Amino acid sequence: MKQKTLTRKEREREFKRSEILNAAIQIFAMKGFKAATLDEIAEKSEFGKGTIYNYFSSKEEIYKEIILLILKEHKKSIKEVYNETDTLYDFILNTTKRDLIFCLENKEAFFLLVFTKMHHEKSTKCEMSKIMNGCEKEITSLIIKRTKLAIKNKEIRKLDSERIIRLFKISGFAYIYDLLINENLCEATIEEEAKFITDILFNGIKFKK
Repeated sequence: MKQKTLTRKEREREFKRSEILNAAIQIFAMKGFKAATLDEIAEKSEFGKGTIYNYFSSKEEIYKEIILLILKEHKKSIKEVYNETDTLYDFILNTTKRDLIFCLENKEAFFLLVFTKMHHEKSTKCEMSKIMNGCEKEITSLIIKRTKLAIKNKEIRKLDSERIIRLFKISGFAYIYDLLINENLCEATIEEEAKFITDILFNGIKFKK
């Protein structure tokens, strides 16, 4: 399908919208959602507050749009790796590699996602929680399929697929967070770190004779 060519005015509108979102990511990641203000977002984006209202009706709408974009990108990445790999090992290795690249290139977005998960993962009532839970279910269903196939093909021993996924997500998420906080992640170490995380998940730390 041929992509529609944007007019100059449409390109300008997309640029301004993107600049507002990028500025908001930095403010939210630094101050948290409650403490952040539209005035600060306007100052950071170098647009007037009135301009922001031309694109977003509230701070809540900006926040929601940012989280949706992050989750959409993550889901797209997972699906691509799923279609490009045949084994669970390669799936986890490549998914981890992509996650590390994203987190290194988008530190503020990652920290904002951490903050959001901490405040919404236990709730099922608010809209943000429903959005995050819906995305998690789609991703989890794909990983369960790949895990069950790995068990069938004797790539891994028979274990509870959902527990494996939970362990990988929590431990991997925490490890990446620690790498970023302590500035121990750079482009040169991405391959090494992805292999390390995948190897620990598959082989553990016990010495095998």
